[in-house]
Amino acid sequence: DEVNFIEINLQNNVPNGCGLFCYHTIQLLLNAGQNDPATTLREFAENFLTLSVEEQTLFNTQTRRQIYEYSLQ
Repeated sequence: DEVNFIEINLQNNVPNGCGLFCYHTIQLLLNAGQNDPATTLREFAENFLTLSVEEQTLFNTQTRRQIYEYSLQ
């Protein structure tokens, strides 16, 4: 088996967001079915970089809220 590395800096507008990206990509992978995980992750990263600064900031805020709400349950 070969290991795929996806090295794209997504944190320019999401400071300290590594946990947010992990949380979000785990959700993506859970819903990906039989799709190739590397392709799913690469597509997310590439699509994320096409978002405006405002959309990336909104991702930051909304994902943090989701994780916080989940932790309260």
